[in-house]
Amino acid sequence: MLRPLAFFSFLLLLSPRLLAAEHAVILQYHHVSDDSPRSTSVTPAQFEKHLSYLKDNNFTVMALPDVIDRISGSQKLPDHTVAITFDDAYTSIYHSAFPLLRKYGYPFTIFVNTEALELSYGQALSWQQLNEMAKAGASIANHGVSHHHLVERNQGEDEQAWLNITRQNILKAEQIISAKTGQDLKLFAWPYGETAPALRKLIGRMNFIGFGQQSGAMGGDSDFTKLPRFPMGGVYSKMNSFITKVNTLPLPVSDKTPDNSLIDDNNTKPTLQLTLAKGDYQKKQLACYGLGKSLAIKWQDAEKTTFQIQSEKSIPLGRSRFNCTAPDQSGRRYYWYSHDWLRLTPEGKALD
Repeated sequence: MLRPLAFFSFLLLLSPRLLAAEHAVILQYHHVSDDSPRSTSVTPAQFEKHLSYLKDNNFTVMALPDVIDRISGSQKLPDHTVAITFDDAYTSIYHSAFPLLRKYGYPFTIFVNTEALELSYGQALSWQQLNEMAKAGASIANHGVSHHHLVERNQGEDEQAWLNITRQNILKAEQIISAKTGQDLKLFAWPYGETAPALRKLIGRMNFIGFGQQSGAMGGDSDFTKLPRFPMGGVYSKMNSFITKVNTLPLPVSDKTPDNSLIDDNNTKPTLQLTLAKGDYQKKQLACYGLGKSLAIKWQDAEKTTFQIQSEKSIPLGRSRFNCTAPDQSGRRYYWYSHDWLRLTPEGKALD
């Protein structure tokens, strides 16, 4: 007969999802509807398949504030922890997603741009609907007042004025959310996932946690002013893709150059340099992709800790990404890192 400690160790071997971890996957949804734009939507049937997979495979679905508190406090999480988020507060969250989330007993977060609710935009939730979901365990978080491109500056606007406007935008939205729902979480999702170093430093000084739209798992070494999330919409919400993503781990990037997404028009083929810390990944199987093609990996040192990647084509106007992955030693899960690029128009505008 096994002694208690040995029996517990035996259970862990049988149930690897009980093991403690320092990482989590955050999923980002917009619409859950059959009638909304495909690129930012999952159907209700697809969404239930996602939730069913998490339930059937013993994932821990945790409220986003709890995930952040645990990881920022260097506390362990169950392996295979997932947080579910929605951007833009569309009505389909209430009508389609909420009943399914209640059915499965899963918490979730809605990032709200308050102007849409205040002015009752056509597809926007009401405060009454938000509060009903909040009472059922939803977290209501900040997506700014209006959903405009924060990286854009008005003509003649200097950096300090630009930062002051952004600060007031975020604080005003937080005050409205707090007044309407009683929640003041200081969690902020960048509209379109777009930001810049000065903006990231700003929310850091404001004690906000920021969330982007670049893919990958988050860990203790992630940038807490722009945490990765896996966008779920269109082709990216198919089940084979979903299964791969919710099982991912954060590729341990200890340094990157540039620490910026914005493309300089004098250098439209930028080089991204990443330095990797040690980890359980298969370095020989590291692969990177961008603009629909595999990117050549150029190691910068004999130990193969630092490498560079570059696209042969210019980064186009709008948003793009470089993704790097490497399988773990078992070959069943992937370590993942994504760097997003943003190229503005000659007039300094971002594309929707």
